[in-house]
Amino acid sequence: MGAETDHVLLQLLKTSDPQGFKALFQRYYKTLCIQAYLLLQDEGEAEDLVQDVFVKFWQERKFEIVQQSLGSYLTTMVKHAALNLLKHKSRVNRKEKTYQERIDIIENTHIMEIQETAQMVQNVIAQLPEQCKRIFELVCVEGKKYQEAAVITGVTVNTVKTQLRRAFAKLRESLRDYYYFTGLSPVLYILLS
Repeated sequence: MGAETDHVLLQLLKTSDPQGFKALFQRYYKTLCIQAYLLLQDEGEAEDLVQDVFVKFWQERKFEIVQQSLGSYLTTMVKHAALNLLKHKSRVNRKEKTYQERIDIIENTHIMEIQETAQMVQNVIAQLPEQCKRIFELVCVEGKKYQEAAVITGVTVNTVKTQLRRAFAKLRESLRDYYYFTGLSPVLYILLS
């Protein structure tokens, strides 16, 4: 009965009778969806894939080349379509994983550079003369105005400016190669720490 029904369906399809396509769909849709689901493990994807297979079968007139069973031919189409979809998803997943790994490496490298630079800046500041270091911390780290730093340290505003110039000169000299290479100013790292 199955072979006879397939033969009748093929004849209807070859005459472009829409009833033939409708009967074909009703006969094989559920079975093909189950097969696709077993491969894809996603009901929505399985249904979409089977519908796409039916559309391709009709539009590309695949029924004209069917020699044996319609069911076997459609089953093979579904299997190949599902395997191709799985391969594509696998490639996309690998690309996403590689991309995320690269982003993680860049972020981790950036964090390590920030920490390394901050440590270098702190080492340079620690080596400054006491008054220079105190003025630098008041103005650059605590955000005090020159006048406030002068009052706190008991010096003139001009002395504050001079000490800051010396501190920045020492930082530039000590970190010149490093911050030129990274393209980032060491003052930024002081503010971040």
